[in-house]
Amino acid sequence: MLLVTWAHCAQQLNGNQFPVMLISKDSFISFNMAVFMIASGFVINIEKMRETPFCEFFFSKVIRLLVPMTVWYLILSVVIYPKHLDYWAAYWYLSSLFVCLMIIKILAIFISSRFILCFFSIIILSLIPFQCFEKTFFMIPFLWVGYALRYTIDRFSNISVAILLTVLYGILYYYWDIRYSIYISPFHIWDVDVNSLFSLLYRFLIGAVAGVALILWFRIGLEYQNIQWMKRMVRYGKYTLVFYTMSFVLNALIARFIWHLNLYVVSKGLIDLASFTVTVIMMVVMYLFQKRVERHKILALILLGFNYHR
Repeated sequence: MLLVTWAHCAQQLNGNQFPVMLISKDSFISFNMAVFMIASGFVINIEKMRETPFCEFFFSKVIRLLVPMTVWYLILSVVIYPKHLDYWAAYWYLSSLFVCLMIIKILAIFISSRFILCFFSIIILSLIPFQCFEKTFFMIPFLWVGYALRYTIDRFSNISVAILLTVLYGILYYYWDIRYSIYISPFHIWDVDVNSLFSLLYRFLIGAVAGVALILWFRIGLEYQNIQWMKRMVRYGKYTLVFYTMSFVLNALIARFIWHLNLYVVSKGLIDLASFTVTVIMMVVMYLFQKRVERHKILALILLGFNYHR
């Protein structure tokens, strides 16, 4: 979330569609979305999903994902008014995760094999002809990569595998270009060609390799090297949602301020420094915001997705 916030902040400071900073335009965009879904898939428990009544599971995900997404969408819409903002696309990480989990939950009722469950969940999403689901289709394979990693990480959690994957990512990144991203070349199964198919496979491979490598390095640092700052990062995991949702609002406020005063930054080095400084300040503000809000049940429910009655 630090990198996501940093990238979006840089966008606002220079007024471009894509930031000029290296981590956000090139390498960062090749793995940021993959890491989010791989981490989400890592904590999925299919058996527990099967045992949970459908209505209970559905409403728990609505509360955890869609309620805060909707509230922050409304706040964001007020901030950026009169610019139109699509509801489903505004916080598409959360909407994609919700759709993926619901499809898996429904299919898990009828399908016992995890491999077949994975196959059909991907196929179903690929066949949905609506544009708003193209990013969801892009994300669901990473969810299953994370799920598979959960059951195999003990076998692969060693420095040799982590180094091998890091080198492989470096090789893949050498050929990476922004045009292969989901933003530039979305995949539509009803209008497939060689270029779109190559982009689909390439961005999946580079995202999966980078995401798994990062998780392996993190696991190695936690369990074998006893790196303290990594342990502290684990405790901050509960702030991920507010960092993601609130950062859009704060960045939108920055964009309005920059636009009104015409203070766009054009120097690459200055963008890096200024955006990182602003991002650190934003992270502190969002951390303190959650610490305050989580004391109040109603606010915690609508802004953070916390359900204290469960």
